[in-house]
Amino acid sequence: MQTGAHILSTFNTALDELKQTTLTMAAGTQRNLQNAISGLMQRDKQLCNQAIADDEDEDQLEILIDNLGMQIIIRFRPVASDLRMVIGTMKTATNLERISDQAVSIAKRGRKIVKNTEVPEIERVEGLYQLVANMLADSITAYSDGNPELALTVVERERLLKKTHKTTSRFFSEQLENETSHYRDYLDLVFICRWLERVGNLSTNIAEDVIFEETSADIRHGGEIPPELTES
Repeated sequence: MQTGAHILSTFNTALDELKQTTLTMAAGTQRNLQNAISGLMQRDKQLCNQAIADDEDEDQLEILIDNLGMQIIIRFRPVASDLRMVIGTMKTATNLERISDQAVSIAKRGRKIVKNTEVPEIERVEGLYQLVANMLADSITAYSDGNPELALTVVERERLLKKTHKTTSRFFSEQLENETSHYRDYLDLVFICRWLERVGNLSTNIAEDVIFEETSADIRHGGEIPPELTES
């Protein structure tokens, strides 16, 4: 018969495997997004192709994480914070997979853009990308460290995300009103800006789940932020 200590050790090992697999997936997602944008900005078709090809790894990791999470729930029947961690991790994997999908969309449009002559204003995408990449990185760090304070800073950046996306997207949209040989490129850049905004939104979802895991507070859709996170 198994002892309580042995069961606890096995449970902790299962939780650690779940978390480490998710962090592996997160690193891949970040790499895919970086490759997609680098391919666009550096006019490197191979980087775009790499982002597209590597998305399959993220799909398989999402399935693995779901299976690991379900096995933990069925086998150990976790409660309270442990159950929130398992459910939150499975949701995080879903958001990471969707972010990788956005990277694929960006990479596919990037391949089209680099076939044409260079668009001089393409560097305007950089500011939006840096904001989004930082939101993603911080949401992953918050998940890794169990840091709801850092997660809250990601949530609070959504307003800046919306403003930056609006400004950048509007610039490319205005170019469509002029006589230009880059009409198709500007249209593709409008779509890329939208997908980058979506990455920021999904990063916010991850951050909100971290806050739920660590505090049990659901702040989605205007939910109340725990007082301990707002204290200076």
